[in-house]
Amino acid sequence: MINFRYHIVSLMAVFLALAVGIAVGVSLSPSVSAGLNEQAEQDRKQVTELRTELDRVNGLDRYREAWAERVGQQVALNALNGVGVAVILMPDAPNGVAQTLADAVEAAGGTVVHTVRVDDGVYDGAKAEQVNAALAPFADQVGIDDGMTSATRLGRVLSWSVAAKTPQGRDERATAMSEALQKAGLATFDSGANRQAELIVVVTAAATDTQPDPELLQAHVQTEVGLLVHAGGVVVAGPNSEDVTGTDVLAIRTNTDAADVLSTVDVADLPSGVTATVLAGQEQLLGRQGHYGALTRADAPLPTLPVR
Repeated sequence: MINFRYHIVSLMAVFLALAVGIAVGVSLSPSVSAGLNEQAEQDRKQVTELRTELDRVNGLDRYREAWAERVGQQVALNALNGVGVAVILMPDAPNGVAQTLADAVEAAGGTVVHTVRVDDGVYDGAKAEQVNAALAPFADQVGIDDGMTSATRLGRVLSWSVAAKTPQGRDERATAMSEALQKAGLATFDSGANRQAELIVVVTAAATDTQPDPELLQAHVQTEVGLLVHAGGVVVAGPNSEDVTGTDVLAIRTNTDAADVLSTVDVADLPSGVTATVLAGQEQLLGRQGHYGALTRADAPLPTLPVR
């Protein structure tokens, strides 16, 4: 048991150690003291040099980001002029990246008409029957068949609820679908306009130390492919500049069927990636696709300019 005596003894031991240290220090030869002083001076110099180098690197990073942001705004100017865009956040997608992409859409002349967050419970296998039951009333309208997974069904219904291949207003059927999805707890809608989106931008999660199960990633891909059924184009943007392993973006790029129809951007958390996402959207609306960024299986940093 720790008592007052224990503390007294501990303090005495500390003071004794200090006394011994002082005595040893006084007895050191001048050459040893000089050596220690020289080493300390070298360490201080190295710290100063490293701090200067860090400041230089940080300054260059700020320059690159500012340059990419300013140039990107000019490159993407009017790229989505008059286009309605739905921003869909997959589970764990960062709000900040979604907002930055939404701002870029507006700066490119587009309008964010719907913002939707998909609930992670959708991909819980134990809830598959519940998901299918919520989507069943729309099966004939969106072309659902018995062989489709619940993830594919969700993508198709979600596509019809917010998107259209050509500019058009929102009808009662689309409204009913979004209300059903929200009521069932499958997705949360923030609809800003009474029109459908021609382009869907999907924001996905960043890479994590603990990678998702491959089956979960494939379910995400099934939803993302399903979104194409009633949309003019779909771009999947991942904030993956640090790592793309275990993400929706890489899962799409390694899935032959998905890679041939969807566009992806793996650096959507960087200003350059934001611009690439806007241009990839423009390209999708023209009937083409590609995979852009800096990481595994990217075709190029961005679509070939000018996009037309």
